[in-house]
Amino acid sequence: MKYAEKLKKGDKVAIVSLSSGMLGEEFCSHNIEIGVKRLKEYGLLPVFMPNARKGITYLKAHPEARAQDLKDAFFDDSIRGIICAIGGAERNGRI
Repeated sequence: MKYAEKLKKGDKVAIVSLSSGMLGEEFCSHNIEIGVKRLKEYGLLPVFMPNARKGITYLKAHPEARAQDLKDAFFDDSIRGIICAIGGAERNGRI
């Protein structure tokens, strides 16, 4: 069986939004700050894929954009890991 390599300091990790797209909404900005800070504390370099922060409305209308971000992350040799930003509690009736 083949196992994934462990992430090391200096590795790039792609951030993709495969569900609602809430990562691109203002009410999630504090979560992004916390997440980026924690990843950097581990020595990782977060890279937001192009559509990850485009918001709920855009990603709902363009599911192909979510899929493209994931595919691009897999095919980018500089990316060593992928983090999927998904879901969460309903907020302001938007999800």
